[in-house]
Amino acid sequence: MLKGVGPVALRLIGASPDLLDENMADTVRRVTRLAKSLDGSGSWDKAVGAAARQRDRAEATGTRILGFDEPDFPRLLAASKDAPYFLWVRGRLAPHPEQSVAIIGTRKPTHHGTLIAERISEFFVRHAWSVVSGLALGCDAIAHRAALAAGGHTVAVLAHGLQTVAPASHKGLAEEIIESGGALVSEFAFGVEPIPAQFVRRDKTQAGLARGVVMVQSDVDGGSLHASRAAISYGRWLAVPAPTARDLATDETRVRANVFLAGQDKGAQRSLLHCAYEDLHLLRPLHGKDDYPQLLAPDATLQ
Repeated sequence: MLKGVGPVALRLIGASPDLLDENMADTVRRVTRLAKSLDGSGSWDKAVGAAARQRDRAEATGTRILGFDEPDFPRLLAASKDAPYFLWVRGRLAPHPEQSVAIIGTRKPTHHGTLIAERISEFFVRHAWSVVSGLALGCDAIAHRAALAAGGHTVAVLAHGLQTVAPASHKGLAEEIIESGGALVSEFAFGVEPIPAQFVRRDKTQAGLARGVVMVQSDVDGGSLHASRAAISYGRWLAVPAPTARDLATDETRVRANVFLAGQDKGAQRSLLHCAYEDLHLLRPLHGKDDYPQLLAPDATLQ
């Protein structure tokens, strides 16, 4: 709740085994960047008050605020370089969080994209995996609903505080996720409203929570590429379905990223994913349902 204090500073602060016995002066001497954050009239008292209100709101809504060092903080997310220090969690995380897959894609999938999102979500649920997505229109909602219909667990990662659901049309879906034993998750405090920059952070958190990402369909400048690039940078696999002949024949814009990522042009793949050539071994083109089992292999995730 202090201005200028983010995950990096919080990790430094939390690194002390004697943190709970430290006074603020000792903590500032140890983490000097705190001095600037505390350089304001009543800044510390205001932060304490704001933190107390978060705690009270969490208790009133059945929400847990998980810290980075707590046993229940998802291990895969903690291992990612962009991990937040806190997670607000309403509902229940996966019983086996290491068996989680992020299924994402365009808000307006083609007919083929809709079928893939449904079928691959059902496939992972049959193998007792949790489906992670972002509660957005299109592929995200299709993945959540397919997981629920198959009796599986699903986690919706939000780009705002848990006081709201965006889009509003998915409030019912959000409640269904909770009622089914799934979870709504956010790295943003109660009261934080959605803004564009937070969706990029949300996308990275989706990738961090999963062993791999399935990018169902995307244009070359689609938001789904944020999670796709994050997956590669975290050492996780990225599965990309090849476009159909029909989508290729009509030059469908919603699959242009798929054309490159499921193709053979490594230069184009590297450019689109902002990665090194040696990282492209994490790319998993999918040419049909027979390719799905490769994503379950124990060595399919490096971190």
